[in-house]
Amino acid sequence: MPITEEAGVGAGEFGFSANQGVHWNEYLIYRPTYPASFFSHIYHYHSTKPQIAWSTAHDVGAGCGVVSAQLAPRFTRVIVSDPNDGYVVLARKALVDELHISESKFVFLEESAEESSVESGTVDLITACECIHWTNTTASLQEFCRQLKPGGTLVLTHYGVPQILDNDLAQKIWKDIWGVHSTKAKGALFDHAFRLCNTALEGIEFPKAEWETVKRIYINAHEKLESFVFNDRIGESRVRDGEEKVWEDGDEQWCDVQGIDWLKGYFGTWMPRIPEPEIRGLWHNMELALKGEKVRIEFPVVMVFATKAQHSPC
Repeated sequence: MPITEEAGVGAGEFGFSANQGVHWNEYLIYRPTYPASFFSHIYHYHSTKPQIAWSTAHDVGAGCGVVSAQLAPRFTRVIVSDPNDGYVVLARKALVDELHISESKFVFLEESAEESSVESGTVDLITACECIHWTNTTASLQEFCRQLKPGGTLVLTHYGVPQILDNDLAQKIWKDIWGVHSTKAKGALFDHAFRLCNTALEGIEFPKAEWETVKRIYINAHEKLESFVFNDRIGESRVRDGEEKVWEDGDEQWCDVQGIDWLKGYFGTWMPRIPEPEIRGLWHNMELALKGEKVRIEFPVVMVFATKAQHSPC
């Protein structure tokens, strides 16, 4: 997704692109799978509205179509979009050739969140999962509002770095490893992304004239935003009075038990990639802390829901 000059980065720069070393095979192996509870939250929020419709969903920043695959059984049509070169080709291959979902179900678009060819007022639900921090959020939300029907649903989500539980030493080393990552992730693109992720997307503002029924669900965050913090690049909160906040701990579907190889693999899916020799000492210390055993991990997750106002000017 492009960050425009508003954030100090050229409009052609995209986050999480192949140019940065993204490998989707590794991503699918080491990143968490969106669990049933994740989609239950989405469908529950969407289904509680009057005049609910399940005609068209738009999966923005879709990558290789992980979320699109789950939306397909629920919606008549799913728009699959991503600005990065070749990603929607990968999505089509995954959805149509590998999962054997009818191609007539999908529309594939190589477009950004900020500017889309989707017709105004035609979409029932938009998801932007693990990508909104790479965009100009003001422009993106205006574009989402334009596409949605009045009363349509917007879903923005982000999961933070997993926490290592029940092994304080391993968790400390894990934080040190991510500290090295932070020193390498430099520039306006990363500064913008960190300011949003470090505040669990609370830096995203929903103008009252355009959006209503804003709900922010914090999963496995233990009622503190510190669970999402990477570093000291923390943005301002733009949460308005009247927005609903819900803290839900103990979602086991966002927990796992993993060892050193998985930790290395997961770390390797984050951009910029840090060559293992540069942090060999920290990984050695992690091996000593784990003593050959696996550890329990827990992902903090935020899900932000909003409804396009009936008389929105978008």
